[in-house]
Amino acid sequence: MRSISRKGRSCDNARMEGFFGTLKREFFRGRGWEGADRDGFMVELHRWLKWFRSGRISESLGWRTPDESRRLLGYTV
Repeated sequence: MRSISRKGRSCDNARMEGFFGTLKREFFRGRGWEGADRDGFMVELHRWLKWFRSGRISESLGWRTPDESRRLLGYTV
């Protein structure tokens, strides 16, 4: 079994690497966090994660949000 923690062995981490790249690009960059306290930061991060999981339009989902796709498949949202 390969270790995914060693440098150069991140093929199993590709999804998480992509997610963290998106998080940095869409959430961190372009914002001024100098005056933010920990609680305010956590509220904003939670708000972004909720939008990312439910409200973000995705090309791979046919330009629908995850919630719209779940409804079309008959799942409860």
